[in-house]
Amino acid sequence: MNKKEESTKAKSSPAGFPFGKIVGFHGLDGEVKVRPSSNKPELLAGVKNLQTKPTKAFSSVNLEIDSSYFDKRMYYLSFHGYPDRTSVEHLMGAELLTWEEELEALEEEEFWVKDLVGMTVYKSDGEEVGKVIDIIYSGNDLLEIRRENDPPGKTILVPFVKSIVPTVNMADKKILLNDIPGLLEAQ
Repeated sequence: MNKKEESTKAKSSPAGFPFGKIVGFHGLDGEVKVRPSSNKPELLAGVKNLQTKPTKAFSSVNLEIDSSYFDKRMYYLSFHGYPDRTSVEHLMGAELLTWEEELEALEEEEFWVKDLVGMTVYKSDGEEVGKVIDIIYSGNDLLEIRRENDPPGKTILVPFVKSIVPTVNMADKKILLNDIPGLLEAQ
């Protein structure tokens, strides 16, 4: 399959990998400022196709990147068919998604945060906490954990930071966390 066929294939299926959020504009030539979703934005450098996340007020739009560069923790992107600022203003605030096959390959021992969904979480003493049911992407990503005995709809939100989540074992599908007071109370 050549690159053009891969690109067409990607556009026909829904994107699901967070790329970033459009947070502003740069100049009058249709360039947008995007805050990347990854703490390692160089992994996003080769992406050529994006899709906006649909909302109640905004349907999904496929976007092809014409040009991009990274500066001061932001991506600056221009899109094919969007020649000026007026043409991109309706995209303000849009969350951008891409396809995993568009991303750079990971190094050994690296993983995508979304791959944590379904993993079992344990305290440092070995006691099982629950399973990761979702990732909430924010300033610091949050692991949403459901415990077996909690009532329906009750979950625990744990910041995905090294001091709280020191170990992720992808091979065994286990996450180790340091329990701090109040951390494991249901939301």
